Amino acid sequence: MSRVSAATTRPARLRGSRTLVVAAIIAGWLGLLWWQSRPPAEFRTFDQPLYLSIAYDLLHLRRFTDGTGFATPHADPDRPPGMEIMPLYPAFLAATAWLDPEFDRSLACFVQQSDAPSCPHQAPLPRTLQFVMTAAIYLMLWRIAVRATGSQRIAALSLGVGLLAAPVLIRSVNMLMTETLALFFTSAAMTAAVAAAKARRPLRWLLLAGAMLGLAAMTRPAFVYLLPAAAAVGALIAVCRPRPARGLALVAAFLLAGAVVIGPWVARNAVVLSRPAMTSGYAALVLAQRVAFDLMSWRQYGAFYICGLPDGSGMGNLLLGPNACEPFQYEYRPDTFYWIGNHGFMQSTIAAAGGPAHQFDYLLHHDILAHPFWHALVSIPMALRGLWIDHYWGLILAVLCVPLTLRAVRRGDDALLAVTLPGWFMLAFHGAVAVNQERYNLMLMIPFSLAGGIALERAWQRWAGPGRAGSGPDADAAATRHGS
Repeated sequence: MSRVSAATTRPARLRGSRTLVVAAIIAGWLGLLWWQSRPPAEFRTFDQPLYLSIAYDLLHLRRFTDGTGFATPHADPDRPPGMEIMPLYPAFLAATAWLDPEFDRSLACFVQQSDAPSCPHQAPLPRTLQFVMTAAIYLMLWRIAVRATGSQRIAALSLGVGLLAAPVLIRSVNMLMTETLALFFTSAAMTAAVAAAKARRPLRWLLLAGAMLGLAAMTRPAFVYLLPAAAAVGALIAVCRPRPARGLALVAAFLLAGAVVIGPWVARNAVVLSRPAMTSGYAALVLAQRVAFDLMSWRQYGAFYICGLPDGSGMGNLLLGPNACEPFQYEYRPDTFYWIGNHGFMQSTIAAAGGPAHQFDYLLHHDILAHPFWHALVSIPMALRGLWIDHYWGLILAVLCVPLTLRAVRRGDDALLAVTLPGWFMLAFHGAVAVNQERYNLMLMIPFSLAGGIALERAWQRWAGPGRAGSGPDADAAATRHGS
């Protein structure tokens, strides 16, 4: 072997060795947490029946339906096709049930026997695959940090910070809902976008980023709005840089990749249901739940900021009096805005709109556009409530991520912008159109972890001083640029 080929092979081996070590650390830590976690919740918990009933129909009826919604599941061979939610996660459940006899028996019993007490609730294959996805998410976090900062040390620190919040992601592993799959695709999109920002020929990376974002939208419909938002930011960056035509062409390729992924589902809805759209009914349901919170008074508005903090209910009881935070809880009680949004407000807006098909337009024009300032004001504490991933972990790192984002904007750092801006956009979007929850904003885990890693690296440099720190980050970054 020549000296040149040996020199070329050595960095590749180093990269492979680092990746294996990092993957082993991630798998070991997540495996320990999974082993120590609580037993998985039964299928009836939270939104699981919605996805499971659709998966059952896809497996047994060979068509996408709306399932039984949040009602007690039951089999119905005449259930018509539907498009209330996006198809990718029910398809994932149906595929794993086809491959996993234990999950298939549990799913069949759950639907056919209407959640009878004797039914098992086993789903080994989908939960195992969601565990693997979670490990891949952390591996992508490490890779994003390496590429975005050029420092192996910052990448290791970012990974360590991110792994502190792993119990939150492990809870999603055991829940048959969309969070893990959506986070996997958005993390993959960020990884590809960072690679595109660092590449001389970014086309293939931008095509991959668009496709991954399209798959995220096929999992949760809210991400379809991130596709044009990301394209708009990309277009703005392109026109401010040399060769704007090339940049705009790359943005168009990114959009095209996302549209190619989403297009067949929209075409199916147009042919089968005469509705060339992503979903039907889901948007109005979610928006009615959110707009009901606009009914709060000014006094309740001030309380919402306190009640939305980590441990906000305890602080609310202490500062505002007993049960001050109860109206903001996600509980089915008549004294909560969530209950109002799902019952009285829901029914009254459907009646005023002239039927469910017109409810979304009615809410948009009569409640949001008619009172835009108040809706925007309520969206602020609503967004903040979904920001505190893992409580104080999210609070501290959110404070660090804000200046990181501003520095990236000021310096025109495309890689850091690709990591930070998407999560902030989705946080604001969810605060405006949904009853925001931290599980909607798990993609902020990536920029939060990176912000924590960069902050720890800077703290180390200040503590160690120029003499002791000089051989660390700069040399580390140089080694990464030439060998990672």
